[in-house]
Amino acid sequence: MRNLRWNFYIKGAILILLGALTFAYPLEAILSVGFFMGLGLAASALNNFTAFHFFRLKRFIALGILDLIAGVVMILQPGLTAFIIPFVIGAWLFSTGLTRTCASLWLGGAKISGWWLMLINGIALIICSLLVCVSPLMSSISVMMILAAVLIAAGVLIIFEGRIMFS
Repeated sequence: MRNLRWNFYIKGAILILLGALTFAYPLEAILSVGFFMGLGLAASALNNFTAFHFFRLKRFIALGILDLIAGVVMILQPGLTAFIIPFVIGAWLFSTGLTRTCASLWLGGAKISGWWLMLINGIALIICSLLVCVSPLMSSISVMMILAAVLIAAGVLIIFEGRIMFS
């Protein structure tokens, strides 16, 4: 049982190392994310082709082809992928903010209390979406810095878990 503690120590050390590397090389980390997303989409394409084999639904072939094309582009063009990711996040934030803003105005018209909180939330999301799209590189680097901090914190906590649980 005491040997199990080393699993925690090794996993924690690996996470701390990955976090430190992400802090040290944020641009490379962004490119890596794009590359691995491409690998994931290529694997998803294989999954869709397998599903077509079993279920004979043509939509699985179409999804598989789209996943494969997107995956290959992401693998071969990780810089393009890294550039596009913030815009996808920005579009999602904008659509969510717009939806919340419109819903809050409807709730306000229906005399629902607290509608203004949803309005503030919607406007804040729209502002954040614009900030993300104005500076996609800084947005990507910010996400990588947050990821690095989370990796380091998780690594430290896992080491403490191993120390406390198996001491």
